Amino acid sequence: MKRRFLHLDFKGIVPRFDRLEEYLRYFRQCGFEGLVLEFDCRVRWRSWPCAAMPVYTPEEAARIVRLAESLGFETIPLMQIQGHLEWALGDDSCAGLRENGTLTLCPSAPGSEEQLLAWMDELRTIFPRSRYIHLGADEVARIGLCPACRARLERGETKFQLYSTHVKKFCAAAEKSGFRPLVWGDMLLAEPDPTEAAKTLPESTVIVDWKYWGKGPFGSTRKLRDSGREVWGASGLQCAWYEHFRQILPFYEDRLENILGWNEFDGTVIHTTWGRSGNKYAFYPPWLMSLPLFAAAGDPEKWERHPWRERIGELSRLLRRALEFELVKVPAKIRAWPASCRLEEESREYIALGVEYQIAANRLLEIVADHDAQLASSRFVGIDRETMLRDLVEAPRKLRRDVENLLPKLGAVFDRNGLVGKEEFLAEIGSQFRRLDTVKPLELP
Repeated sequence: MKRRFLHLDFKGIVPRFDRLEEYLRYFRQCGFEGLVLEFDCRVRWRSWPCAAMPVYTPEEAARIVRLAESLGFETIPLMQIQGHLEWALGDDSCAGLRENGTLTLCPSAPGSEEQLLAWMDELRTIFPRSRYIHLGADEVARIGLCPACRARLERGETKFQLYSTHVKKFCAAAEKSGFRPLVWGDMLLAEPDPTEAAKTLPESTVIVDWKYWGKGPFGSTRKLRDSGREVWGASGLQCAWYEHFRQILPFYEDRLENILGWNEFDGTVIHTTWGRSGNKYAFYPPWLMSLPLFAAAGDPEKWERHPWRERIGELSRLLRRALEFELVKVPAKIRAWPASCRLEEESREYIALGVEYQIAANRLLEIVADHDAQLASSRFVGIDRETMLRDLVEAPRKLRRDVENLLPKLGAVFDRNGLVGKEEFLAEIGSQFRRLDTVKPLELP
């Protein structure tokens, strides 16, 4: 069956409980049929009392699930069983579960199985009607480091067997709890023979092949399907630290190529919306940034008629060119885009501010490069006083004023939309402008 699910990663910038319904209704209007909800550190779990940065209570999480189902979504909880548990394992109360002191869960640690089963039981109470559970199981980079795991390796197990034995155990536990298990496919694809690696998992397991760049079909999907397991695809609707390095907008054309390519897949697709690369990394921008991408992922045919489609294409080209004389005209045009609801009005304002931020970030690089170039050339040709004052005194001063005016406008977007994480986000995106402190006027002879 061909279905479109939307994955929501709550460890990033998310709406408060009282503001979430507006987003869920918008996602349903976009055409998504299901939600994969990764509450992560944002619920005050009874099974993980050490959870960091909670936003919702377990009761509120259950109400979110009920609301989503009342809107017609199928809901799937996403937990983690080994990697990406930094939010919990970073707390000293969970130190005994760490893989040799790292923030990966050790499958041999006493109490690790009981801890994860307690979490699965809690998720079952929050998702009582869900048919599936996503176990995560991706990007487990630290395996076989602790004495107990090393002893298993010395007895002949491979690192992959340490991993797959652990995954199989929780696939079985999921089925016992009435869930059909899903796992990410990257650890299987990292093996010399991904098809045989996939065959080690129970036949009922759904493997999700995430490919966040480019347009399929991907050879990895075929290799996983050759195992006889059901395979779903996964796009990167909002992802990738490199896309948010020095900018607060994505490369829309890259995201659209990936999203629309996966929508041609002949099976179920999960469009993933990540909030951070991991719990110890900087925020990705808020969902408002991605409203055009939600529209394209939810229903490609409706996207073809969407008034923003051609405008997003033009915006992408201008952002790639990064010519200031072109970009300065763009925010006013964006603010005039048609909007069908309040969220689209807020989205276009965020996108306009994102362009203004990009202009500032580009100016920063120019100023720093100018400073270094003038410093180097001054040893050979001397200093032009007027040029130096314009580029290394007046330009940094103006950029500081522009950034000081821009950041509160972005903060106001958080306030109007009930988003958590404003202080952290503004600190992170403002941090690069501290490089202006390194720009000093050159000493005149």
